[in-house]
Amino acid sequence: MTAESAAPSRFRTQLHPRQIKSHLDQFLIGQDRAKVVVSVAVFNHYQRVQVFDDRKERLQREFETRLRNDLAASEAAASGHAVEHERLSFQEHADASTDVSKLHKSNVLLLGPTGSGKTLMMQTVAKFVGVPFTIVDCTSLTQAGYVGEDVDICIRRLLENSDYDVQKAEFGIVVLDECDKLAKPMRSGPFFSKDVAGEGVQQSLLQMIEGADITVKKSNAPAGLTSRETFTVNTENILFIFSGAFVGLEKIITERLKRKGSFESFGFRSNKQGLEEQTDIKNFFTPSNTHPLNLLENEDLVAFGLIPELVGRIPNVSPLLPLTEQDMARIITEPKNAILRQYQQSFKMFGVELKFTDRAIGWLAKMALKQGTGARGLKGVMARLLLDVNYELPESSTKYVLITEDVVKTFKMINDDEKVKPFYYSRGQRLKFLDHLASERLQHEIKPNLIEEPVVVEELVKKRVRSVN
Repeated sequence: MTAESAAPSRFRTQLHPRQIKSHLDQFLIGQDRAKVVVSVAVFNHYQRVQVFDDRKERLQREFETRLRNDLAASEAAASGHAVEHERLSFQEHADASTDVSKLHKSNVLLLGPTGSGKTLMMQTVAKFVGVPFTIVDCTSLTQAGYVGEDVDICIRRLLENSDYDVQKAEFGIVVLDECDKLAKPMRSGPFFSKDVAGEGVQQSLLQMIEGADITVKKSNAPAGLTSRETFTVNTENILFIFSGAFVGLEKIITERLKRKGSFESFGFRSNKQGLEEQTDIKNFFTPSNTHPLNLLENEDLVAFGLIPELVGRIPNVSPLLPLTEQDMARIITEPKNAILRQYQQSFKMFGVELKFTDRAIGWLAKMALKQGTGARGLKGVMARLLLDVNYELPESSTKYVLITEDVVKTFKMINDDEKVKPFYYSRGQRLKFLDHLASERLQHEIKPNLIEEPVVVEELVKKRVRSVN
């Protein structure tokens, strides 16, 4: 395939923003605004690539038609001269054609607390669109010539994930994670050292994300490399996604709003104690009706420590707001890759059916939210909760396990006598298992009727058991 050919057909450039967001909804809960921003940015980026390649194809066809006419009229042209004439004429023909305006890159910045879905969102989009994808941790990057990784590592890893297919890599996605760690430090006093891991890296990234030819080598190749073992990748069509927690950014936003007199107009409290409470790091993981991140401006990113040149090259900025307790409960059960579905599949492999009551799932969400690590906290809570169950069941006769609200509430207690153990049922106790599950659900749904109308409740329990069975 020549350099003038179009983007590979495996790139799903025909997708529309609604389709991309609909796919993201199957794996991520909440963050609708960020999903829209990412969907539109990815669509526009690959639409731009498609327009660029369609234009090159059209120009190539026009040139070949003109060349055939010229060669038919000139029998004296030598074959070697004709090849050189073809290459130069096509370049002149392409430069003379100005019917299509050049579209600029649409790089993205996603900011928000850890565990809010930044990395998962980009991994899901990359797999769905069908392009190479790589994540680079910015904390290991340093300016060229210093100990650490150069910014060229981004392209090298993308090329490795593309099986060293340069054309495939030139349409990939690079995620620069923890980019908030590149922020310039606050300089106080007349003496300060050169910032080679912060501002220096930002300066090195400018040309790369704008579009440049980067030459990389195979990481496991020997010292004496030939020209075939080096690769030159043009980054003009690579989509760069920046992501980071940016802890403390909300304080910068609220201070700006307060200086401009618009603090109270957006629903924030104006007293000093209220401001400190809303910008405390713990509240960074607790959503509110009017979150400061929704009012982000470029000047806030500059005040945080990003250089203006870098901020200007990232036109799409979207905050991912902290997850609510309801979001966490949905994350446990609804996505295709939900943590509860993973455990149920794991237990099913050794013949055990695992069930959680709705109240138990609510308490799991509450515990994970208190840890302040977002959705990542769910995995740790679930692992501790089901540790003993995982240890005991594979060689037992148990076929059904029920986790109730009391089991989740007490599993962290030190005294084993105070813990409520999960409920185990053998193969012949399926009806008892379903009866218990239905009773737990009804106890929560019609709790006020448990004393006043016990007969009605008993009938409802029997009806629910029949429906579950």
